[in-house]
Amino acid sequence: MPPQIFILGSLIQACCWWVGHMPRAGESIQASALRLELGGKGLNVAVGMARLGACVEVLLGCGNDHAGNAAVHLLHNEGISTQHVHRMESPSGHGAGLITPNGQSFISIFPGANALLDTTHIEQARADLCSAQTVYAQFETAMPVIVSAFALAHAHGVPTVLNPSPWQEPDAALKRTTHTLIVNETEAAQLAMLPWNEPPEEPEIWECALANVWSEWASLQRIVITLGSRGSLALARPEAGERSDFIHASAPVIDCVDSTGAGDAFSCGYLWASLQNQPLVEALRWGNRCGAHVAAKRGVIEVLPSADEARTWFKVSA
Repeated sequence: MPPQIFILGSLIQACCWWVGHMPRAGESIQASALRLELGGKGLNVAVGMARLGACVEVLLGCGNDHAGNAAVHLLHNEGISTQHVHRMESPSGHGAGLITPNGQSFISIFPGANALLDTTHIEQARADLCSAQTVYAQFETAMPVIVSAFALAHAHGVPTVLNPSPWQEPDAALKRTTHTLIVNETEAAQLAMLPWNEPPEEPEIWECALANVWSEWASLQRIVITLGSRGSLALARPEAGERSDFIHASAPVIDCVDSTGAGDAFSCGYLWASLQNQPLVEALRWGNRCGAHVAAKRGVIEVLPSADEARTWFKVSA
């Protein structure tokens, strides 16, 4: 049986412009390219996990509009069940992104129908959620929904993985039921209460910077931090009086074209390897390579790798 994962999804109709530089206040600039595609952190991870070979159940809110219709069609094509897709009166979520020549992205999101999911939808999905090997969430889904889902999963011994992006302060109840955090440097700085725009340059510094997080997150066992071109690292919950176990994995060298969605692709690779019971360092390497695969191209959904493509990437970069 393929590994089973329940994903608290999100749908964002993405509109991306490629620009020469980030505009200053009051400045109008011409874009060199425009791309419209389905996205959303939850949808990206659902599709990415299915392509790698996982059995995916996704909870998703979308509007009765073109984006909602396209999302349902996409899920069908990817072999993902739509039994927990809920059509809402609100428009589907939309997002606008500006992308610079070095591949950096700046994004704003309108949540739309994503914000209309509630705890009754979790109760309807109880059987599938409690039978999964992992429950995954990100912060484009409404916080009460995540809190409810993680409490249910935690009570039934199902591991929970949270990507707290776009960043907001997590609910106190969520801190009691999250088992793994996947964060980028900015989000890790928020966790550590460091200046968000001045994250540590050296991976080793994160061990000390995040030392106080463990006491606030009672069930947390692992913190995974993506470091962009410097790879990724993982910290394990320390034993009393001990220091955290620390593992770092380097990233493949690429020409970054568009970093949008690279974090979601990392989550896919990391989760896939973890569900296969691979060693932690291998999970980080899978995450790094899936993230690099997406960052080296334009777009997200259409370039998320299959398992065969990911393995080929491993061979090429070895």
